[in-house]
Amino acid sequence: MTTHDGCQLPPPEWAELNRTLAFGDATARARVAPFPPVALMQNVSGLTNEQDFASHGADFWLAFSASAPKPLAEYATVLDFGCGCGRMARMLKGHPGRVFGCDIDERHIRWIGEHLPYVEATQTQPDHPLPYASASMDLVISISVFTHLNERSQDILLSELHRVSRPGGTLMLTIHGERALERVRTEQRIWDMVNIERGRFEEACRQFAAGRHAFVLQQGHLTTAAFQYGITFVPGSYVANHWGRWFDVRRHVSGALHDFQDLLVLEPR
Repeated sequence: MTTHDGCQLPPPEWAELNRTLAFGDATARARVAPFPPVALMQNVSGLTNEQDFASHGADFWLAFSASAPKPLAEYATVLDFGCGCGRMARMLKGHPGRVFGCDIDERHIRWIGEHLPYVEATQTQPDHPLPYASASMDLVISISVFTHLNERSQDILLSELHRVSRPGGTLMLTIHGERALERVRTEQRIWDMVNIERGRFEEACRQFAAGRHAFVLQQGHLTTAAFQYGITFVPGSYVANHWGRWFDVRRHVSGALHDFQDLLVLEPR
């Protein structure tokens, strides 16, 4: 791999290589990161096809690249927080700095540790401190984590991400905002996908309209006696006021990921 390969390529070229070219040519395939097994892909994304999984990663790469203050490959230390089985971490192949990834699922971390050697992968525990030194990360990326947390868990992690971020660093985190709420409310396919009770959703809508953190608990999946998992909707006013304890909001891009999740670009206070 040359110094101008992988994620150091222009974002459209790297996205196209991952999305399309790698599936038609063995040489191109060797230039991209490997794919996790179907069971892991399905666990994090509902996808069972490598090209669909690659396409999601390419979409995310383009969205994040378009909103970042500088090219993602120029950050010296990058944390993929809640990395899953590498939907975004795959796109960091060829990064010249240090790439860290953490997740609460041991299966994901084991696979990344065995197949993405450029990622320093660590299993973490819900609502616990992160295993990183203070002011150690120049860039923090997080996709589909704060979309599922109750307010207590959210605040623990926001505080921790603030702690590990360097002054002047960048955080790029996704949330369910106004666009996601509207699509759940109006599109049957999206309603079926989120699979929540109507009464609880209506209460979340009222909380959201009042400018509050709106969390709908889901039983099963990751919910345990010690940790609550669900669907979370966060209004922009709440981000500005509540998240403002830790961060300044530099950009808020509505529907940046698949016209659904919002992308927040933050700087630690």
